[in-house]
Amino acid sequence: MLNKIPKKYLIATALIFLFAILLLIFWPSSLSHETVGAQIAPFTMEVAAEGEVQALEFESINIPEVLGRRDVGIWRMKISNLVSEGTQVKKGDFVASLDPSEVEERLVRIMEKIEEQNNSLESAILDSTIQLMQKREDLTNAKDNLEESLIRVEQSQYESKATQRQANIALEKAQLDINANQRNYDKEVLRQKIRINRIKKHLNKDVEVKNLLEELKSQLRITSPSNGMVVYGRDYRGRKIKVDDDVGPWSPVIVTIPDLSSLYSEAIVKEIDIAKINVGQPVKITIDAFPDVIFDGRIKRIANIGQPITGTSMNGFKVVIELDSQGKKILPGMTTTNKITIASYTDDLVLPREAVFGNDTAYYVYKLESGSIYKDEVEVDGENETHMRIVNGLKTGDKVLLTQPEEYIDERDVNK
Repeated sequence: MLNKIPKKYLIATALIFLFAILLLIFWPSSLSHETVGAQIAPFTMEVAAEGEVQALEFESINIPEVLGRRDVGIWRMKISNLVSEGTQVKKGDFVASLDPSEVEERLVRIMEKIEEQNNSLESAILDSTIQLMQKREDLTNAKDNLEESLIRVEQSQYESKATQRQANIALEKAQLDINANQRNYDKEVLRQKIRINRIKKHLNKDVEVKNLLEELKSQLRITSPSNGMVVYGRDYRGRKIKVDDDVGPWSPVIVTIPDLSSLYSEAIVKEIDIAKINVGQPVKITIDAFPDVIFDGRIKRIANIGQPITGTSMNGFKVVIELDSQGKKILPGMTTTNKITIASYTDDLVLPREAVFGNDTAYYVYKLESGSIYKDEVEVDGENETHMRIVNGLKTGDKVLLTQPEEYIDERDVNK
């Protein structure tokens, strides 16, 4: 069969196969690499931040106010019961209860102290009566001696001068004795009064503490002050309160009753992004409970002080975002994803992220031109999850590779 084919056709076929082999060897990039064209398109730069729905206005239901008194001597109490979060309550409905054991133990101890103080007071009053009685007898005896001394002085005026002198000396001594006894009596009265008043002061203080503890015990059943939905409060670490958690003056909020017309998204923005965030920037918000709905929002407030982000080694800043509920039943505590628009362009040259290589110091692309692949440096100004904004180095319609080729021409070497 081959002998019947003209020789010139065999030569032509062989040349075609040879050309195809050479093409595969020396020009593989144009055939084996997927390309994309640089194009003008709207471009938006965003910062993503996880958050949670909160209420801007709410009513806090706190621990009993008396628990904040230092003289009560109780710094923490356990929550023994708590209604389910999201429960709709009316004014006066049960919300939570605190474990009474600490209050009861403290009441037992204070009653024992009150009994001791009462016993001490009775003993002090009895002792005061005895001591003052003795001092009064001493004072009475001194007065009697004074009167006897006066009689001797009157009788001695008909006797010798020596006898008169002795009578006057005895009178002076009797006067000094009565003055000394009067001072001793006054001092004893003051001493006993101070002692008794000190005991009474301690007793009154203990009685006041007992009354406060009894008042606290009567308030351990926490009720709602208004109608609304229960949302658990948070402790000093930001965790939601639950049964068996401790509350006290340092963490007083048990639950809140939020105003559902004042909801917002509270997000934590990483410290590396916070400089890009400004009040008034638009936000696209998605809520796990409504995965197919995008809610509009706007930055309302940015925290001045950062706080550690749980599970990371970096800090974050709280950002308050106004939330348009669009009539949906959004509730506090729902998880949000917030995409904050930090820049938006309508007609800019963009490329898919996978078509741009390099790092912050230098970016480049592999451009396909006239069957050859060139490594060209480009200038990038902004990026988002899918695209990068190219401000220099490419023009509309330029074809670039989506993967890095093994062989290419470095444009920098050509320019040399």
